[in-house]
Amino acid sequence: MSYSDDQGSIPDLISLSKIPVNFAQDIETDLLEPVVFNQGSATQDGFCRFTLQNKGFLHSHSKLFISAQVNASVGGGYFNPATGVGQLVKKAVLKIGNKTLNEVSSWDSLHAVKSALIKNENNVEREQFTTGRFMNHQFQYAHGTRDTATRYELDNGLEYFGDAPGNLNVPSQLEMNGATPEDSPTFSIDLSDLFPFLKVNQLPLYMIKEPINIELTFYPTTNTRCQIDAVEPAGNEVLIRRQDLKFCADYVHFGVSDEMARFANANKDMSFSFVDYRLVETSVNATSLTNGIIRNLGMANRVVPRVLTLFSDTAKNETNILSQANSIAPSVNASGVPGVVRYNIRYNDRFEFSSDVDNTARLFSILTDAEGVPFLTRTEFSHQKDTIGTSTLQGRTQNSELRGHFFYLGTKLTGGRVGQRGLEIHFSGGYSGTIADTMKNFCEYLRVARLSDGMFDVINA
Repeated sequence: MSYSDDQGSIPDLISLSKIPVNFAQDIETDLLEPVVFNQGSATQDGFCRFTLQNKGFLHSHSKLFISAQVNASVGGGYFNPATGVGQLVKKAVLKIGNKTLNEVSSWDSLHAVKSALIKNENNVEREQFTTGRFMNHQFQYAHGTRDTATRYELDNGLEYFGDAPGNLNVPSQLEMNGATPEDSPTFSIDLSDLFPFLKVNQLPLYMIKEPINIELTFYPTTNTRCQIDAVEPAGNEVLIRRQDLKFCADYVHFGVSDEMARFANANKDMSFSFVDYRLVETSVNATSLTNGIIRNLGMANRVVPRVLTLFSDTAKNETNILSQANSIAPSVNASGVPGVVRYNIRYNDRFEFSSDVDNTARLFSILTDAEGVPFLTRTEFSHQKDTIGTSTLQGRTQNSELRGHFFYLGTKLTGGRVGQRGLEIHFSGGYSGTIADTMKNFCEYLRVARLSDGMFDVINA
């Protein structure tokens, strides 16, 4: 394949969707150690930093390898089925020089929403072994009868112990055993999952004259890093295995001659757009949510395509199936009727919806329009129609710990650039008792990166 020297003959090597399938590629892989690592403690976050080499293009599906070990007294630990090993990560930052390209706080909560878009069969057949995610469902039949199934339960490919309701365990090779920490499984996190920029672009590292760093903040060592069996005592320390923490960087080199040099010469000043997420957290309780809450999310003068909202119970920890990667739906009464919900977003002196959305089916449809089809059941999303079985996972009851714990709200905004007053979320829901304590709003907004003579600059669109 030959190319002339004009810019039009050189493929756009930045955009992942425009690289010719028959274009020669050479991939070089480095297994990088963290240049900074801090384990953290029971009250302090952990931290690590990786520094990339300035060569080739950074492949967007490069992987972070990570493993954790439970206390020696703990017989079994596992990562929650919704986020897998991602539950370790509290914050992810991609920096070029002293400029921040992507920064996502409470990353595990955002990852839970994105993980819900993965097909269930992909979870059990692939993600279970690569990332630790295994949200998948099967019908729950009554053993020894010819009755049709009226409930469902989690399915990770293993048989349940005992007659329904039975107990499901995670595969032994995916379980952390404190007695043999060297056998702790190592999982991976995709680089494009950590940083939205890399979903559609790949970094031309060889054209950048500044250091490129990946910084990850981990949750404290107790309560939130993994789940434990029901028979185990709470409050155990979980350590990230430093010897297993590595970044597998794939550097891609295109062409068979000087194509990359010509691409660099033809693109000494280039710009590309991408999205980032700004987190706005608000402390809430059952009373404030029931009475109604109005929260200004900021984002004035920015282009905001969509907003994601979660109502998390951050008190949930290693003794629950989902840990704090949850979003609690309004409560249901004894008859199974959920509390009244009202939801809307106001900006530019108008509401996104002409009247408040008060139907959970409509809320699910709006989420689908904004993010795609989430593979969630009605019971998991809205508490309605109690169809989750009372089987257990590692001794934890699935019904009480999955029902109404995936109440994700997502809205695609249609009003253009946000004005001076910013965004306002209006929400009320019938909550009772100690349910959700934190409202998390992820505002997706557009940014523009400029690479000029090897120096990066990032501005809001």
